[in-house]
Amino acid sequence: MEEPEWALQVSIEKEQNMKNILLATDLSTETNRALGRAVHLASTLAAKLHVVHICPVYAFSSKKKTTISLKQDAEETLKNALAAVKGLKKSQTSLTVIEGGETFAEIIDQAKKVKAGLIVMGIHGKVKLIDMFVGTTIERVIRKGMTPVLMVRDKPSAGYGKVLVGTDFSDGSTQAFHIALDLAPKAEFHLVHSYMYMGGHMARYMEDVLADLARDKLEKFVEKSKGILKKHKISPQDFHPGTVKGEPYACLLNAAAKIKPDLIAIGTHSQVSIMPYKLGGTAKEILSDPPCDVLIAKGL
Repeated sequence: MEEPEWALQVSIEKEQNMKNILLATDLSTETNRALGRAVHLASTLAAKLHVVHICPVYAFSSKKKTTISLKQDAEETLKNALAAVKGLKKSQTSLTVIEGGETFAEIIDQAKKVKAGLIVMGIHGKVKLIDMFVGTTIERVIRKGMTPVLMVRDKPSAGYGKVLVGTDFSDGSTQAFHIALDLAPKAEFHLVHSYMYMGGHMARYMEDVLADLARDKLEKFVEKSKGILKKHKISPQDFHPGTVKGEPYACLLNAAAKIKPDLIAIGTHSQVSIMPYKLGGTAKEILSDPPCDVLIAKGL
């Protein structure tokens, strides 16, 4: 079965964009992990790595020299970090240090300028309360931007080996799945679709009907995905689709506990102009306390 024309166009645009990766760093230990992952991905995808750092600017003019010094120090630190990466050529990287501005807005703007197909950022420890995550730079980059974001939690030692994909068959979760195939070409993939039923009259019958519908949707999605799976040389032994009853966030966490993935790929809504204040529930919960690296996309 051939993929529809729109699916082919999405694939083409994604591949073109993935030739540029943007690493947003604040020079912390967490973003050092992100640098390692970003370098590995740039090598895997034969992409150019663009590094951006946003320097604070003080309100008082008397602090101007201090601001210049901070920018120069940041540039020197990043140059040394990139120079220390074995096999990384200067022609494969670009470095930008920006003074002032809203950090999240500058990152989104820089991603547009370099036509990045992916933004890579480090996670600052475990944010166990959702309200603590909301309003952080990375949350705002995801919520207000359209470029897929990879949140790096763990120090990379190799390529991704196990990927857990949560899907509701939306544009966002489909794009997350496709990008994950690019980022983890040798990984084992677990595709999970959850469904819910709240009970009520004829509960047992309706539960069976919903379970059948969920399996049917997943089977159709897998059938449509055969082309891209073949392209990425993902064997049937390394691809495990399945449905599970329950709330999406709980289902993903339970699956993660069993599978122990090093990457989770999920989607969120793309209606930035309609709901700029809201990040989807499942995405927000996973991102607030991720068990591993997380890739999140909104679809084209």
